[in-house]
Amino acid sequence: MKIAVPTIGGLLDDYFYSCEVFTIFTVDESGNVVHSELLYTPEGCDCKNNIPLIMQQKGVTVLLANKVPDHAEGSCSKYGIHVNLNYSGKVREVVEAYLQKNKELVL
Repeated sequence: MKIAVPTIGGLLDDYFYSCEVFTIFTVDESGNVVHSELLYTPEGCDCKNNIPLIMQQKGVTVLLANKVPDHAEGSCSKYGIHVNLNYSGKVREVVEAYLQKNKELVL
C-alpha cells in the first residue's frame, strides 16, 4: 500500500490546492512504513495537472488530507485513490494514526 500526504515542512499541508510536495509512504503487509519519498508537483496540486495520475503511476491508493476542493476527490477517485479527510499534524504521525485506525484495510 502507498499513502500520499500533502506536505509542508514535515507537516500535513492544509492548503491541498496549492501543495507543492507530497510525501508518499510505502506500507508493508504488516502495516509498517518501510519507505518514504517526496513527489514534487509542477504547479501546486489543483488536480488539473495530472497529479492524481502521477500518484497512481507511483502506486498510491490512499490520500490523507485535511480538506480538498470538491473536484479533487472525484479526480483522485478516477485514478483509484481513496481520499481520507480531517487529518492534521506531522506527516509520519498522520500516516501512523491512519494505519492504526484502519488495520483491517492493511492486513
